[in-house]
Amino acid sequence: MARIATALTDTKIKNAKAKEKDYKLFDGGGLYILVTKAGGKNWKLKYKFDSKEKLLSLGAYPKVSLVKARELREKYKTDISNGIDPSKKKKEIKQKVEQESEKQKNTFEVIALERLNKVKEDISDSHYKRTLGIFKKYTFKALGDIPIDEIEPKHIIGLLKEMMEEDIKTSTQKAHQAISKTFKYAVAHGYATRNPSNDFDIKEITGVIKTTHYPTITDEKGIKNLLMSIKEYGGELSTKYALLFLAYTFVRPTNARLALWSEIDLEAKQWVIPAKKMKTRDEFIIPLTNTLIELLQEIKLYSGDSEYLFPSTKSKNTPLSDGALIGAVRRMGYTKEEFTPHGFRAMFSTIAHEKSHFAYEVIETQLAHSVGNSVSQAYNRAKYLDERVKLMQWWSDYLDEVQR
Repeated sequence: MARIATALTDTKIKNAKAKEKDYKLFDGGGLYILVTKAGGKNWKLKYKFDSKEKLLSLGAYPKVSLVKARELREKYKTDISNGIDPSKKKKEIKQKVEQESEKQKNTFEVIALERLNKVKEDISDSHYKRTLGIFKKYTFKALGDIPIDEIEPKHIIGLLKEMMEEDIKTSTQKAHQAISKTFKYAVAHGYATRNPSNDFDIKEITGVIKTTHYPTITDEKGIKNLLMSIKEYGGELSTKYALLFLAYTFVRPTNARLALWSEIDLEAKQWVIPAKKMKTRDEFIIPLTNTLIELLQEIKLYSGDSEYLFPSTKSKNTPLSDGALIGAVRRMGYTKEEFTPHGFRAMFSTIAHEKSHFAYEVIETQLAHSVGNSVSQAYNRAKYLDERVKLMQWWSDYLDEVQR
């Protein structure tokens, strides 16, 4: 004869004490509470499905109350009568919840930052900051909270079109590139199955982006006037010295602004820029001429104990801003169509190629440009260094002569 269970009460459950072995308190209909020898009280439901006896855990008492346990028993009985296995259904629901939870962890923002931080050491600081800036200002607002494997082309296209409404073609293109790299990383690491940014041509959104050349000055009278304007500049000394330093070194403005005294070796007459600061991702040597060394000695008097050659006008602990350089050039009377701080590179390149006796490879190497085929481009920090020392001296002498 089948056992007739006496319905449980909260009092009976609460008063149930732990024994040497686990034991059961039945409520009927396959529902019982298992009292463990450790004192735990766990709801269980015994049932049959496809002629097989199964057991389902419903939770611990009192978190799952007596009333709730009975509700679950009736619910699962209904499932069984409808041909649904409660254990299988519960497992499927758990898997779905876990999958949804995993998706929420793997949002575009999470994966994008994971990738960016992994490649941080392999890219220049300026590239890292520029990409992070575009992500924070534009991309994360549109895509950041979406699970990366749920992003479709329409999401990306919508973002890029919004950026184009601000007429920022270059930033829109860079955003597309950064998004594409994020998806390639996601696919490689199993976070996504495809790269939706490949489903459309960015040119259909931005149009063809023409390469623009920075305006510069190449006639001797114009160069003399520019250098005299810099020397007579009445603004912050840090800005004035940075512009003079750019004229003689023709590095990218970012490299000059972020230059550290620890990178300067006056004894060896070299400024060695670390690979992470270079667009080429290679350590780079700038030979220092006597004129540059004298300039550095003047700069040191101003920068004092700052780690930067050109500290910010607001704090010695932060570098000079790009805006400070551009603003100074504008205050000197030069429009953006006439000259920019980046124009010193074009100035040197044009004049060196036209007037010096140095080989093309030497000039381009000192500009930190890739020269030759993939084999000859293999990195060598001292490539053409003897000739580059002479080239830097030639340029220094040229600028000194122009000012006389």
